[in-house]
Amino acid sequence: MSWDLVGERIIHLHSELRASWPHLSRLAVAVYDHETDRLNTFVNSGDGQRQLQNYSAKLSEVPSLKQLAEQHSPRIKQDLRDQPQPLSPHTQWLIEAGFASSYTMPLYGNDHLIGFLFFDADRSNYFTETMVRYLAVYTELISAIITNQLAPIYILRGALNTVRHLALKRDSETACHIRRVGRYAQFIAFKLAPQIDLSDEYIEFVLQYAPMHDIGKIGVPDNILLKRGELSPDEYEAAKIHVLSGLEIIDSVVDEFDLGHLAHIDILRNIIGTHHERFDGTGYPNGLAGEAIPLEGRITAVADVLDALTTRRSYKPAWSFEEAIDYLQAKSGSMFDPLCVAPLLDHIGELREIHDCFKDRDEDIPSASD
Repeated sequence: MSWDLVGERIIHLHSELRASWPHLSRLAVAVYDHETDRLNTFVNSGDGQRQLQNYSAKLSEVPSLKQLAEQHSPRIKQDLRDQPQPLSPHTQWLIEAGFASSYTMPLYGNDHLIGFLFFDADRSNYFTETMVRYLAVYTELISAIITNQLAPIYILRGALNTVRHLALKRDSETACHIRRVGRYAQFIAFKLAPQIDLSDEYIEFVLQYAPMHDIGKIGVPDNILLKRGELSPDEYEAAKIHVLSGLEIIDSVVDEFDLGHLAHIDILRNIIGTHHERFDGTGYPNGLAGEAIPLEGRITAVADVLDALTTRRSYKPAWSFEEAIDYLQAKSGSMFDPLCVAPLLDHIGELREIHDCFKDRDEDIPSASD
């Protein structure tokens, strides 16, 4: 399955529009993250040199878009240069990229903000009343495409997490743990994106799917899952079954609720099935090595261990981020992909922000000087 399945559908719609409106040079979608108040670029369609990728901004810091969201109303800028100064970074980028006018529409699903749809033209005064009426149909289509892909993922995550926490209510891993794993995985993918050309769509689905990495632990007996000391060889082998159990659970749910249409369901399966593989081939369940391990599995492996190390558990204190990153770096090339460890080295402040944003009340991480 293509990483950019949603993006390909948007590109197809854009090509249809350009047949009638050739100067409609760009169509883009940013999705809204309610937990962090951030808008993240999601899909872009346009000339290769005129795309804005791997961009993120707080909605609260973009008053014009915040107002559109609150009013549920579109906005037309017929001349991007004729704007109050100083120009926003996004508007400045549009002008420098050669765009002259824009049409922006907030997108909603079940009355919740999904994100924003941006149409940009390389001619001023391009968005006539007739054209805007025409675009309204495509706005609804694009909103439906995105809702059809993202909404079931939210429901799937919520349902699986509810079952997980009911079944494992004494587990030392909390709801905050699985949310942080998703955020750390998103962070790593975002930092890698310019280097290895990861799409915004791929990064978004890593964020959505990484929290489900250990769903198979539902089937691990409490005497193994909750054991404070080291597991015996037999207990360790029993615990490893959670990977295959997780794949069985996901395949069953996808089949039962007809979710096979979800974009990038292969990313979810890869995360569940390969986040315990090791870069040197000594991991499980299949002993994969190097790039034979899907990138999302390598990313989630680092994110999962980073959070495990920096979180206090019944059997250990929390490590500082400095200690945890030293460990990950020492295991780089054996347990972990060096590519996925590298983005952590100079960004401890950002990692702490993620932890502080998604932490339990009693979770505090010591600094290296403590």
